[in-house]
Amino acid sequence: MLVAFCGILFCDYVFDSDVGLGLSGIFTGGIGLLEFYNIVEKKGFVPFKVSGIIGGVIVFLGFWLSAYEDGLNPIFPCIFVLIILWLFGVQALKRGTDDTIKNISVTVFGIIYIYFFLSFIMPIRHMSNGLGIILLVLLVTKGGDIGGYLFGRKFGRHKFSSFSPNKTIEGALFGLFCSLIIAIGLNALPGISILPFYIIVPFGLLIGASGIFGDLIESVIKRDMTVKDSSSAIPAFGGILDILDSLLISIPVAYYFLVIIGY
Repeated sequence: MLVAFCGILFCDYVFDSDVGLGLSGIFTGGIGLLEFYNIVEKKGFVPFKVSGIIGGVIVFLGFWLSAYEDGLNPIFPCIFVLIILWLFGVQALKRGTDDTIKNISVTVFGIIYIYFFLSFIMPIRHMSNGLGIILLVLLVTKGGDIGGYLFGRKFGRHKFSSFSPNKTIEGALFGLFCSLIIAIGLNALPGISILPFYIIVPFGLLIGASGIFGDLIESVIKRDMTVKDSSSAIPAFGGILDILDSLLISIPVAYYFLVIIGY
């Protein structure tokens, strides 16, 4: 999967495009959102799956177009207003008044949690050396995730949280260390170097920490829904949402970090 994604980034680089990245985001976001809607049904929620996925795609497209100078920035905030109005209309026409707040709330939360957070990858793409930043965030986040998992399985002794019993403090700390080393190492490469050393250090730690937090968020959701994985689509991993979880937080965190430092 990593090779395939890097291949998409390479094609976008060769053709100076963002189409491969954008279509990948729409596709993976749609699968992840469907998985989310499927697991919340186990607790009695009845989300508007089709409307939610269409609304999520519209949100992603809004971010995509807003990444251009002549995009839809002035009207983008209206998108969620229109989505909520549409959901109320569908609820009234098809389901009446029963569970209105519950059904609409979980539908909109899914859009925000998956498509909205994931959409920040498009404005990052249009930053200076945007593809390098995306690759850096991906490898720092997932590298910390993998390092923390392996170290925690071998040396972990102290539980990190009650709602994610397999995670340990030792694993989390080593995961942060891996994120930091990967960030420093990649930033030293000529094609990816984006930040001076005194900034890449807090950047690597922040991205690593946000990845851990993103993983914990999905763990809370799955524990509440009493499921182990979001789906069984990918053997040994679970579902697309189980792969995206840490990135859903680290991507917007990376975007705002770079905006705040004036990158």
